[in-house]
Amino acid sequence: MALRILHLTNATEAGGLSRYLLDLCGGLHQRGIDVSVGGAPGAWHHKFTQSPWPWFYLPLAPNKAPGMPPGSAVQLLRQHLEAHPVDVIHTHYRRATWVGRRASRGMNIPILYTLHLSGIPIRGWRRWFSDFGDHAHAPSADARRWLIEDARYPAERITLIPHGIDPLRFPQRDAAAKSAARAALGISDSATVAAFAARLDVPKNPQWMLDLAEQSQAALPDLVILIAGVGPDYAPLKADIARRNLAERVRMLGERELLPIYQAADALLLPSLREGFGLVCAEAMCVGVPVLRTLTSGTQELIVEGVTGRAVPIDHDAFIKDAIKFLADRPALETMGLAAAEHIRKNFPLERQIDSTIELYKSLKR
Repeated sequence: MALRILHLTNATEAGGLSRYLLDLCGGLHQRGIDVSVGGAPGAWHHKFTQSPWPWFYLPLAPNKAPGMPPGSAVQLLRQHLEAHPVDVIHTHYRRATWVGRRASRGMNIPILYTLHLSGIPIRGWRRWFSDFGDHAHAPSADARRWLIEDARYPAERITLIPHGIDPLRFPQRDAAAKSAARAALGISDSATVAAFAARLDVPKNPQWMLDLAEQSQAALPDLVILIAGVGPDYAPLKADIARRNLAERVRMLGERELLPIYQAADALLLPSLREGFGLVCAEAMCVGVPVLRTLTSGTQELIVEGVTGRAVPIDHDAFIKDAIKFLADRPALETMGLAAAEHIRKNFPLERQIDSTIELYKSLKR
């Protein structure tokens, strides 16, 4: 019998977590794994409902199901598990693990938790409501360290599997592809282009990109910053761009296919407060784009300092200063981009991630 895996996520929102799920579930499905996803609808809901594996409605986050009585998610999941037995429940939020634990009571189903964001609040009352599953998956060495040192999770119950990238989906660009991507966006070949791709919310620090645009006008007069993504900060950012007269230097692209943005960029910038891996960094690098990112989880795996990109402290002023210096050396960016593409293809293939995850499922099956 094929392995049966149920993924639980709060909602099918835009962002790296959903990209991870879509890529993983696609690979599992191709290998004959019986995979399904439960959660509430989000901005990327269409991507999940158009996929060949089943999705079912499960209001894990209270704000996604206003008016529903407490415990309804547990009851709905219990009913689903009774009708559709599974071998492993794979959760992607602490809330999902909490619900999965209660719904599967007495069913002897192991729960695997993937840590997508290290540095999350864990102190005080939150520790009592944090369930990291029977086994935890860490996508980076720093994420694993956080689970052990901060979450106090047993090291022997953690498996490190870095995220992987499909090189067919993110092919390495050449000069012609870069020029064509810029032309489609109305950007000249002579411009310096920095890309930012993430959910527009506090942990990602998108506001820093506007500060960079403003403070670099003398050093980088031809700078164009592309901001791709949606989230609660979208409208405030757009208003701030207008207020600060930055419309010529910062473009808000909204929800957009990322490959053309990577192809057009000289560099990807990620000034996050917290990460679990930094999937957009790996995607951009696969295309041939070097990365400047803050020292968050995933940096150790992706950044070979000065070779594939650079890592800087989580400090606003330091990030702006280093970003200006980083973007000013276009020949160095080109060289680093070539090394970045080679680094991802050699060390982070999606096929390896999927194979390792299947082996982990098999080891957990009871």
